[in-house]
Amino acid sequence: RRITFEYSLVAGVNDTVEEAEKLSALVKNLNCHVNLIPVNPIKERDFVQTGKKAVERFKRVLRKNRINVTIRREMGRDINGACGQLRNDAMREEREESGE
Repeated sequence: RRITFEYSLVAGVNDTVEEAEKLSALVKNLNCHVNLIPVNPIKERDFVQTGKKAVERFKRVLRKNRINVTIRREMGRDINGACGQLRNDAMREEREESGE
């Protein structure tokens, strides 16, 4: 069986060439696929989405190391329905209801 790893990229945290090399070394002997997910901004964590050039660079490093890789297609961000955004909306509503 092939294992799929969902790898969330966070700008300045785990999106460097060095991190891509580390990930490659970790999974190189596995029958696997890596799905790169540029994380959406989340205010509570100060997460910043990795830029497209950095995501492509990360992918190139994995491919160079013969790792099967794709970039998760982003859907729903334009309507605040992407991963993490619905959670933020729900939390905001809870705060408003509790008077915070």
